[in-house]
Amino acid sequence: MRVLHIDTGLEWRGGQRQALTLHKGLLNHNIESFFLANQAGELHQLCKNNNEEKFGGFKFSGELSSATHKEVQKIVEDFKPTIIHCHDSHSAKLGSRFHKSCTIFHTRRVSYPIKFLSRYFKYKNIDTHVCVSEDIRNYMKQYFSNTFTIHSCVDIKRFDRVVDKTIFDKNGDINIVYVGAFSNQKGVDVLIKAFSNLVNNHENIVLHLVGDGELLQPMKDLTKSLEIDQNTAFYGARKDVEDFYLNSDYVVCPSVSGEGSSGVIKEGMAAGKIVITSDLIANKELIDDGINGIMFKTGDSSALTAALNKAINKDIVIESQNIKDKVSLFDCSNTIEQYIALYKKISGH
Repeated sequence: MRVLHIDTGLEWRGGQRQALTLHKGLLNHNIESFFLANQAGELHQLCKNNNEEKFGGFKFSGELSSATHKEVQKIVEDFKPTIIHCHDSHSAKLGSRFHKSCTIFHTRRVSYPIKFLSRYFKYKNIDTHVCVSEDIRNYMKQYFSNTFTIHSCVDIKRFDRVVDKTIFDKNGDINIVYVGAFSNQKGVDVLIKAFSNLVNNHENIVLHLVGDGELLQPMKDLTKSLEIDQNTAFYGARKDVEDFYLNSDYVVCPSVSGEGSSGVIKEGMAAGKIVITSDLIANKELIDDGINGIMFKTGDSSALTAALNKAINKDIVIESQNIKDKVSLFDCSNTIEQYIALYKKISGH
C-alpha cells in the first residue's frame, strides 16, 4: 500500500495538522506515504524547516492549471500510489483526475453544504469520503455511497510539557481562554457578551482570546463598548496555543455553525481543562454534558453566562478522570489505526 497525500492550502490550519500527523503515523507503521503540499503554503515550509520525511511541493495558485496537473502527474507516475488522499477541496478536484489508476480518498472536515455542480463534477470520482463527525456523514451520505466517520484527532503528548506560566498578558484569579478564528461562525461575540455579565460578580477574572480574522477589530471594539477591555486580552494568531490551554481555568468553544470535529474542544480536554461549548450536533459527539464538559444553547450568551457561573461556583463538578477518558478516544494513535484499516478495506491492499 502506497499513500499519496495532497493539500493545496496556503495557511496552516487544523486540517493540515491532522493530515501531516496521519502521514507521519503511516510512516511509523512502515506504510509507504508521501506528502505533497502547495510550495507557497505554510505547511510546505514547516515540513522543510522540520526536515520531515517523504514530502514534496508543487505550484498551485488557486486554479487548477495544466502545468499543475503535469507536475502532480509526474509525481504520481514516480511514486505509483495505490491511494491518493485529498485533504482539502482543491486537492479533491486535482487528485480525482487520477481515479483510473488509484483509489481516491477525500476527508471532509466542514459541515457546509456542497454546491450542486460540485457534487456531480468535483466529487464524482472520489471513491471514499471520510467525515470527521457523524453530523457531516449524515449530510454526505445523502449524495455519496461510500461514507465513513473517523473523528479528527488530538496528539495528547503535545500537552505533556513544562508550562510557560508567563504566557498571559494579564493573569487573573480566573482565566477563561478562547482559541480560534475571529469569524462569524465562531460566535466570539456570544462569548464576549456572556463574559461581560461575569465581570461584576467575580473579582480579577480575565478573558484571553487567541486567534485572528476579519472580526478581530470589531471584537476589540465590542469589549470597549461593554467596558470590559481591562478584563480581556487579545493575542492574535499564535503557534504556542498549548500554553494558553494549560494556563487556563476554563476553555470556551462558542461556535454557532460550521464545526466539523472541533480541535479546540479536544485540545482543551487534552490539557485537562473543563471545556464549555455550544450544543451543536457535532460538539455533542465530543462532550457529554455535565460529565466531561458543559454545554449551553448555541448562540445564547445568557445561557453561556449561566454555564460559566455553574463551573466557577462548582455547581457542576467535572471529574478530571472523565475528561481524560473521553479525550483518549480521540488520541491520534487511534485515528491512524482507523485510517489504516479503512485504506486496506477500500483498496484491497
